[in-house]
Amino acid sequence: MNWSHPSSLPITLTTGVALSVSTPGVMKAVPQLDLARMLGRWHEMARLPSPQQNATDRDIRLDLEELEPGMLRMRRTSTEPNGNERVDDLQARRRFAMEEPGQFQRTAAPAWAQWLPSAWKDLWVLANDADFQWLMLGEPRRRELWILSRAPTMERQVLEALKSVARGLGYDLAPLVVSGRLQTFHVL
Repeated sequence: MNWSHPSSLPITLTTGVALSVSTPGVMKAVPQLDLARMLGRWHEMARLPSPQQNATDRDIRLDLEELEPGMLRMRRTSTEPNGNERVDDLQARRRFAMEEPGQFQRTAAPAWAQWLPSAWKDLWVLANDADFQWLMLGEPRRRELWILSRAPTMERQVLEALKSVARGLGYDLAPLVVSGRLQTFHVL
């Protein structure tokens, strides 16, 4: 498994994978990003509570679709405790596609209000594997974080490694909600 992340502080994981982590004061988005490979369906495995998300939602999926070059639709679908599905659409745009390919801004504001600078929030790709089987999104204030997987399950060791990355970036994970299904990796 290959990892992509800005480097400055090397960490070796128990799975034997070398990973580089930025120090908390120097958080950066990934330096390279293949947007076409990032598109499609993702399953939420963990998140820091967000005002836009209900703490009781489960089976959370995020579908990323490119609307036009540099502009994405992020459709978040979740199941509420009563069994109803809830769908929220957000838009995301690349900030500086060439200089900072992993930096995006997102908004849930209606089209008429998107001209307001306060309508847009930072959303950075903080880490991803080379095969785009998992993705970690966050923002520079370190208040929001999402760990996503292509599959509806994730190996517990991968989640723990990504939590280590997030801690290394300065995130407080005490309120982390593990929302996805985890599996334990067994060595034969």
